[in-house]
Amino acid sequence: MALLDTLNPEQLAAVTLPSQHALILAGAGSGKTRVLTTRIAWLIQTGNVSPAGVLAVTFTNKAAKEMLTRISAMLPINVRGMWIGTFHGLCNRMLRMHHRDAGLPQLFTILDTADQQAVVKRVLKGMNVDEDKFPPRQVQWFINDAKEEGKRPGAVEAHDEFGRRCVELYAAYEEVLRREGAVDFPELLLRSFELLSANEVLRDHYRSRFRHILVDEFQDTNRLQYRWLKLLTGPGASLF
Repeated sequence: MALLDTLNPEQLAAVTLPSQHALILAGAGSGKTRVLTTRIAWLIQTGNVSPAGVLAVTFTNKAAKEMLTRISAMLPINVRGMWIGTFHGLCNRMLRMHHRDAGLPQLFTILDTADQQAVVKRVLKGMNVDEDKFPPRQVQWFINDAKEEGKRPGAVEAHDEFGRRCVELYAAYEEVLRREGAVDFPELLLRSFELLSANEVLRDHYRSRFRHILVDEFQDTNRLQYRWLKLLTGPGASLF
């Protein structure tokens, strides 16, 4: 198969693994992205999966774009509809499709880091909180860390006065975002995770759809990203 001609023995073994969970360990420059994209192409070409049955996740838009470009060069298929992207990009796509179930307006806006900090400053001002004692950036980190742990304000444990105040600020910040129909980056993942956790019909739909889930740079996944992947991996699916 021409697809496999340029691979070395280790790459070939990884690309042609049977359908099973697998962890591939490889150093920088050893062709990880090539292995991942060739595996997707090989799975589709050999009839193991349809293009719609693949979910591939990477950490940067640049890497996602590169993966799509490589796959379209290997296979005569339209890759535009494939679920290949960053965690945030794929969660955004899912939330746009199921915004009602996720409790979001159809045209919700996404805040970047600067937008988020501006909202935090507004919240501090509205609650008469001293920015010297509660620096906006620190409050922002507190909120993002909590979300990446999968915790809403009510679930965050505060061990001192600073922590307790930050939890109050987090709750007020959430209320502003809800009112304004906006989400920040960590919210995309958390909201998507909550959607899949709470909605069995939707979860089963995606679980039966994605038979092969492939993750680039798996060592960089945080706890919530890992839990999101586990939710999507159904009984018969393979995580690579």
